[in-house]
Amino acid sequence: MSSLVVFFGILHGCSLLPNVSPTPSPPPSNFSDEEVTNYAQTVLKIEDQRRIAYDQIEAVIDDQPPEIACDQPQTIKQLPDKAQKIAVEFCNESKQIAQDSGLSSNQFNAITENAQKDASLKTRIQNAMIRIRKP
Repeated sequence: MSSLVVFFGILHGCSLLPNVSPTPSPPPSNFSDEEVTNYAQTVLKIEDQRRIAYDQIEAVIDDQPPEIACDQPQTIKQLPDKAQKIAVEFCNESKQIAQDSGLSSNQFNAITENAQKDASLKTRIQNAMIRIRKP
């Protein structure tokens, strides 16, 4: 579960769409249990893909990959060509997973931002992840 907590830090760089005109994020209390569960499922699916991409990039560069953020192209450009391709594929897959989840990009990004600021929302998401992962 600790890797999922770390994943919130990774998600900070996984904005699905750049904010052209910043809009205030809704308060955490506005997120329904369904939205939180949907978000948790999406994060777990993205995390599965992230692990695969991380292992592939690690094999290509024969070292621990540097920090990579999908919304910061310079973090991807620092990689060798083959690793860049893997990172871009991961970012595209992550975006598609989130879009397929039924959450809009704005909703996904708002929950991500709020989870980093609000301990109770973060706990709700973590509890949802635990429920989802239980056999």
